[in-house]
Amino acid sequence: MKKSTTISRLWASPPRFNRTTLSLLTAVALTLFYNSALWSLILKTPFDNAVDLYVFCGAFFLFIFLIFNILITLVSVPYLQKPLIILLILSAAGCNFFANHYGIMFDRNMMQNLMETDSAEVVELINANLLISLLFFGVIPAVFVALIKIKPTSLRTDVKQKLINILLSSLLLIAVILLAYKDFSSVFRTHREVRNLIIPTSYLYYGSRYLSGAYDLNNRPLQTIGLDASSGPLLNSATKKVVTVVVVGETARAMNFSLNHYGRETNPELSQENIINFSQTYSCGTDTAVSVPCMFSDIPRSSFDNATAKSRENVLDVLSHAGVNVLWRDNNSGCKGVCDRIHQQSQKDYRVETNCNKDECFDEMMLNNLSAYLEGSTENAMVVLHQHGSHGPSYTQRYPKAYERFTPVCTGSDLQSCSQQQVVNAYDNTILYTDHFLAKVIAFLKQHDDQYITAMLYVSDHGESLGESNLYLHGLPYFIAPEEQTHVPLILWLSEAYKAQFKINSECLARQASSQLSHDNIFHSILGLMNIQTTLRKNDMDIFAQCRNTAQIAGISRL
Repeated sequence: MKKSTTISRLWASPPRFNRTTLSLLTAVALTLFYNSALWSLILKTPFDNAVDLYVFCGAFFLFIFLIFNILITLVSVPYLQKPLIILLILSAAGCNFFANHYGIMFDRNMMQNLMETDSAEVVELINANLLISLLFFGVIPAVFVALIKIKPTSLRTDVKQKLINILLSSLLLIAVILLAYKDFSSVFRTHREVRNLIIPTSYLYYGSRYLSGAYDLNNRPLQTIGLDASSGPLLNSATKKVVTVVVVGETARAMNFSLNHYGRETNPELSQENIINFSQTYSCGTDTAVSVPCMFSDIPRSSFDNATAKSRENVLDVLSHAGVNVLWRDNNSGCKGVCDRIHQQSQKDYRVETNCNKDECFDEMMLNNLSAYLEGSTENAMVVLHQHGSHGPSYTQRYPKAYERFTPVCTGSDLQSCSQQQVVNAYDNTILYTDHFLAKVIAFLKQHDDQYITAMLYVSDHGESLGESNLYLHGLPYFIAPEEQTHVPLILWLSEAYKAQFKINSECLARQASSQLSHDNIFHSILGLMNIQTTLRKNDMDIFAQCRNTAQIAGISRL
């Protein structure tokens, strides 16, 4: 007779637990096996000797385990306990993988990113290692829980066991906190990110708040700003239409631009243009959902709140109040609310298959049919082009094959399965293609010198980690984010007609190219770039303000 397998024996005679035992086992499993990134951080905590470290780890294990046990026990009700634990295990398995492999933390901003991402970005994150991890840490444990038989008990006995479990766990939790309070407070004070590493409480807390609408203030009345905005004398005196292109980059970090002395030539085309590269610019956030709204907002990073910004107009609205025709074209996952009240074109209006591969389109596509749009408008215009840029993890999907200069490349989405050099090579090719795209934007504007007075401003939303300190991608809380995720490129190109019309001293701007700037400057500088007058614009935040010939402007104002 054939020997039965472990699975068949389990299927034929599943283990039997009472609800309390199942809650305890689940809490132990979550604490030990689904918090790899948390334990990696805890084990790096400095102590005088190994014994103190092990004692602290034991106390911290009890701290997390007891909290999990109390929470799981509270929701362990008949017919719901097993389904809830299965969902918890499956979700925790996925979150643990991303926390461990990419250094992702599940805070408010990350949950917003997850909820608002598109299907294409989700598909990119699926790889063999993720599926294997989900199988061993998600599916198999979930099947085991599904097969478990719950020992039947009376309601009275069940409630009694729960109360005893919660009471004893609470008393022991208090004791652990009191005995290890000094070390706990030191760790939580030194590593504020710890609370965002604890799985599953981190994503459950922020996810439930997002779904409950705690971060959505759409019900608030829209706060209008800049109703006093009007065209300034330089804009009014222009004999040709003024067209400014603002390119919002995606995931481009400044340190990989050869314009910033990177060891590789990643900007061969821009280096041939008469641009000004502001080399010390820092982002407002470490993810698109925060940085894009923030850079267009008049709220500085120090007090920026994404939910509040959603119920407040931004610089694109102010331009519209001043009579500027504002257009948003997107090759990303949307404008995060920034373009809700201005004209947006659907990709079908400019999509050309020669600019696309089988999965997505390249950024050059956004220039298609732009001439026809501008010619159909009689107003001064600002065009915003939102790139797909260097968005990971599938960097090789972001550029045409012709721009794969740096090889070998990491071709998959599981970055840890590649060498760091392969990851960097693939990423640098995206920067090389962004260089080409920006050069094409400049070429497009040059071609229309006879029709328009033109300028281009490029700034990325945030940077990217490429394996430094075992971190990948982006999205870390700002207070611990490395410079790779916050140091971004800011590049300006001005036509000769623009410099003459708007009285800009380009040598003066070049002298300021190494000044410390941030996304906080973008709101005021866009208004300055278009010569929009409003009490909202702060001269000390406008990078153009100090480099205008004020005497000539005063003369024009008197005409």
